[in-house]
Amino acid sequence: MTEAPLADLLAQPVEAARYSLNDAARGTGGPDIEAAIDRSGGKAAKTLRKQAAVLMRALRLVQQDDPTAGIRLALKVLDKSPDNALALHITGVGAERLGRLSVALKFYERSYRADPTSPDIYQSLAMVAWKLGMLEAAEKFLRLFCQMLPAEPNGPINLGGVLRDQGRFEDAIEVIRAGIYAKPDHADLWNAMGTVLIESGDPAQALTFYQEALRLDPAFGRAHNNIAFALELMGDLDASIEAFDQALENAANREDRIVMTHGRSLAYLAAGRLEEGWDTYDSRLDQDYPDATMFVMKEAFWDGADPRELAGKKLLLVGEQGLGDEVMFLNAARDLIQAIGPEGKLYIASEGRLVPLIQRSFPEAVVAAHASARTEGRDFRVVKAMRDEHGPFDLWAPMGNAFRAFRRKVSDFPAEPAFLTADSGELARWQKTLAGMGPGLKVGLLWKSLKMTAKRKKNFAAFDLWAPILKTPGVTFVNLQYGDVAAELEQAERDFGVKIHQPEGIDLKDELDRVAALGKALDFTIGPMNATINLTCAVGGEAWVTASHRGSWTAFGEDYYPGYPSARLFAGEGYGDWRGVMSQVATALTERVKAAKAA
Repeated sequence: MTEAPLADLLAQPVEAARYSLNDAARGTGGPDIEAAIDRSGGKAAKTLRKQAAVLMRALRLVQQDDPTAGIRLALKVLDKSPDNALALHITGVGAERLGRLSVALKFYERSYRADPTSPDIYQSLAMVAWKLGMLEAAEKFLRLFCQMLPAEPNGPINLGGVLRDQGRFEDAIEVIRAGIYAKPDHADLWNAMGTVLIESGDPAQALTFYQEALRLDPAFGRAHNNIAFALELMGDLDASIEAFDQALENAANREDRIVMTHGRSLAYLAAGRLEEGWDTYDSRLDQDYPDATMFVMKEAFWDGADPRELAGKKLLLVGEQGLGDEVMFLNAARDLIQAIGPEGKLYIASEGRLVPLIQRSFPEAVVAAHASARTEGRDFRVVKAMRDEHGPFDLWAPMGNAFRAFRRKVSDFPAEPAFLTADSGELARWQKTLAGMGPGLKVGLLWKSLKMTAKRKKNFAAFDLWAPILKTPGVTFVNLQYGDVAAELEQAERDFGVKIHQPEGIDLKDELDRVAALGKALDFTIGPMNATINLTCAVGGEAWVTASHRGSWTAFGEDYYPGYPSARLFAGEGYGDWRGVMSQVATALTERVKAAKAA
């Protein structure tokens, strides 16, 4: 009977964790078998003692590198004892290790019902609930775990992490602070406090806690990695790169090594060390990088190291990562066409909403939409329709590899502001519409992301802080923010006395060719770097970019964006100094209004 339920378990889909648990504490990751035997007592203890050897072997297998074999052993125990809490728990651990998170949750729930006195099961329930995004449930289970094992540091570390991901930073700090008072020599607690502080937007204070974690455990790879990230946010990029080097020397496993390598590649780019950055940026494609897109391709891979390999070839260039990155990487499409030459051809598989804009911009290329699907917890990208119509191709490459080939130093970026071509008819229509709004500057406005998680909020100024900008006289503001903006538009009119005009007859999220034309028609657009800002600058429109800090990797070590000469960067004195950013923008806007009136 064992093989049938095992096959059913393995047939369930893999699910990606919704939250990163890299800085969480897990202990051994499973039940304490000896403690369970001691708790049970009497006849039950004798039964468990007879099964202990099999259960311990099953647990070792699921904890190490053969969870399927461990599950098989645990299921054999369940064949004879269907309510064996330890076997149910071990099966859940194996399922979780295999990425079957919902299956793991079901086994954990059965184990809990069989033995609600086990503290280990509450921890396991919490961790899988956390991965599934069930934060309130995870908090509940962790509070129970903390009550049952108040001296165990895993409890406050993980409870603090769950509270952090709920955006309850003060609560998280108090929980972890109590843990530090109880166990001041525990490095993971100091690291956990640093992670709460950095996610709340305070990398300078976080650095102090990460450094203490390293004092307690100099080989703590994750703490080195976290120090590198904090230093990067603080603008000390050379020190950040050194910390990444230390992290890599102390990486606990291959996945950590790939994550750290990718982090260092971005730090290289942010420091303007483009050659080193691009040469290690391929870490984003490694299957052990948690956010890697899996490309389903038949053709030979072009890594971008040698552009001479492209001469006379049919190259398939495939969009990667976010929509904004696809747009940015097209800065090098003209270089690709020239390197390929008249005997070859460039084929571009892009996000479907970008196809008309890209095809107009590069008529020598063939442009079509790629397709994406999420399966087994990963994003897969395919280009079947283009291959069926135009293939086979000689080579394929993700778009970022073009930058490795043609953007080895900042001076390689062209000085011309536009590398994509806006629709002239749309541009003329928007210019006419904007002129009808009356005199003065016409300024586009963006302020948030569609994914405003607790972790991402620190990268965006609260809408209240836009008041000094919105109150600038002589400006007509036009909304370019996609998503639900009704509350903010109402607040602007109620609290600031400013009407933000909503452009009519356009879907700001999906009609990207029209959005690009609108961005160019405006005098300029103000907001955080997102797909709309990328599109606006790519067609030569002007943008004022509000940033949480200087040193974004897409600025490549400069105080502007080399890929977008028409973009102007505004950042505060320290990380997250949004009041400073807004003050700078308001002052610059007032000066721009005066200059426009004087012209």
